[in-house]
Amino acid sequence: MARIRTVKPAFFRHELLQELETKHPSKYPMLVFAGLWTQADKAGRFEWRPRQLHLDILPFLNFDFAETLAILETSGFIRKYAAAEKLYGVILSFSTHQRFSGTEARSQPLYPEPP
Repeated sequence: MARIRTVKPAFFRHELLQELETKHPSKYPMLVFAGLWTQADKAGRFEWRPRQLHLDILPFLNFDFAETLAILETSGFIRKYAAAEKLYGVILSFSTHQRFSGTEARSQPLYPEPP
């Protein structure tokens, strides 16, 4: 389920993300990274399902979403892990960029912790 998230103006000046965009045209690492925020629970965890994430984030753009996830993982933005026989990802800097209120602030994370 998608969630409302905020994007700070500094996001668009993030040098490493800009470099990834330049190095990997047509892979959309900045958009995918921001889109992952909408799929993550309050701990920055999400199900590692590239096909589903592609449909939820950039469904009309034809590109290899799994490759973009690998680019973000190799660059240190996300990490893939296994728990309870399923694959998950975690956005490593999520808590420094997002603030929660209302029901989400009081709820528990939806996905298991990384080992």
